[in-house]
Amino acid sequence: MDIKLKTKVEEGATAKDIFDTLMESRGYKTKVQKEEFLHPVAPDLDYLLHESGLKKSILNKAKKLIDSHLEKSSDICVFGDYDADGVSSTAIMWQAITAYAKLQKSTSRILPFMPDRHKHGYGLGDKAVAEVVSGEAFSHTSLKGYRPKLIITVDTGIVAHVGISTFKSAGIDTIITDHHLPESVLPEATAIVHTTATSGAGVAWIFAMYLLGDAAIRLVDLATIGVVGDMMPLVGLNRSICVEGLFALTRTKRPGLVAMKEAMGVGAKDLSTYDISFGIAPRINAAGRIYNPLDALRLLCTSDTKQAKELAAKIESHNKDRQEYTDSALQSVAALKAKHKIIVIIGDYHEGVIGLVAGKLAELYNKPAIVMSDNGEVIKGSARSVNGVSITDLLRSLKTPFLGLGGHDQAAGFSLDKKNVKAMTKELEALADKKITDELLVKTHFADLKLDLSSTSLKLAKLISTMEPFGMHNQKPKFYFENLKVLEDKQLGSSGKHRKLTVEQDGETRQLMLFNTKLDYPLTHLISAICTIDINVWRDKELLQLIGSHVEI
Repeated sequence: MDIKLKTKVEEGATAKDIFDTLMESRGYKTKVQKEEFLHPVAPDLDYLLHESGLKKSILNKAKKLIDSHLEKSSDICVFGDYDADGVSSTAIMWQAITAYAKLQKSTSRILPFMPDRHKHGYGLGDKAVAEVVSGEAFSHTSLKGYRPKLIITVDTGIVAHVGISTFKSAGIDTIITDHHLPESVLPEATAIVHTTATSGAGVAWIFAMYLLGDAAIRLVDLATIGVVGDMMPLVGLNRSICVEGLFALTRTKRPGLVAMKEAMGVGAKDLSTYDISFGIAPRINAAGRIYNPLDALRLLCTSDTKQAKELAAKIESHNKDRQEYTDSALQSVAALKAKHKIIVIIGDYHEGVIGLVAGKLAELYNKPAIVMSDNGEVIKGSARSVNGVSITDLLRSLKTPFLGLGGHDQAAGFSLDKKNVKAMTKELEALADKKITDELLVKTHFADLKLDLSSTSLKLAKLISTMEPFGMHNQKPKFYFENLKVLEDKQLGSSGKHRKLTVEQDGETRQLMLFNTKLDYPLTHLISAICTIDINVWRDKELLQLIGSHVEI
């Protein structure tokens, strides 16, 4: 284990000195750069196109294709994914195309479709595509004889060669909108709107802005759920989207989001990326990955308050199930011996939580981790990685004939025949042992600066808050402290796993919170601690507190 500091400040530095040092260490050195970061431009279409690299000519080609089908009153299907980014993408595109069709006075019937994870598998799989082509996928709806002549994919499709080819053979036009890593050859779609600069929901929202103009700003809350839920870098256009979107989420009138926020217990407070990452997104994922993604889609789109409350309660229950499935799977691998530079395991895990389990294992062992669900002849796998190792590239370099494979540098999903699991595992472990250096697997804790307790203040905490929203590539600043005496160690809650410490250094005292800790009780001394600096509001009074992420005793 190693601790690395990103920068340093002189002893006696003021809150402003510390803040300026933080900004400069993140690349914001000039007054203009700092201003653009702290006050991002409003995400209008010109800015979004410039930052994403999307060309108006590409969007116009897709728009003309939609226009031609609206003129013919064709049935149109929005084909999405079942995770938080996919569901929010589907909600954006379905509402945008529906609104655009009304503007064009078209009688086209527009329906969403998201594969059922258990029935169809991931993405544009053979079964899902066949049901869409035949109309079977829409037999439960009130639209008789619905047969799409145009498919618009969201958050999926960029590697779906077979699925897109099947649609083409059936005389169905396709528009792919996606952000996942493409292969060297693209599918034969009629039009492709693709960038890796943002999430699937971000891409869908940019296209919605192109179709609807400023009217699409009402969909920015959904775009933000997808951007944060899919762990996009919160700089540039994603930061711009999220600043606008968090404001909208806090004040949303969408019955579904209002009901979900009530179920989460966040009420009317200003929402942060934390509320999406650990509240909204996991609940949408629970619906899509374990039960029915249409529940989450309906929740985001409904205008009925009663239905919203019923769906929010249902999804809240699903989320509790997700937590139990995840805990059960993690307990089953608690004694894992990680012999190779990559962790590869298979078991009868619920396929809806294997990504979460892989993420926990990657974090625990600081190695890429792959978890496979063994529940039939087709094995589903999910992978999570560590910095410096592109798990998608690693998987694509194998000889394994995957049935499906896609993802990012840090996450991937795949399916393969059960008969190929052993050979794939052997080849992958050998390749990882050869390609991944020991240095990449050293458990490293990063902190921005080393500080004394006396340098922490409400003023500094307030300056740091101007750097929000925090997330990938804009993590909340962490500070390293040494030699802290613990004056009081108070256990919180019935389990006592949360702790409130009063720590002292050179006569200065601060409150230090530890969450979900397994450290011995009571603590009397900390050799070191890595913490964020926060403001706790209690009875309308602002109090400074430290939140510990790593301590050494």
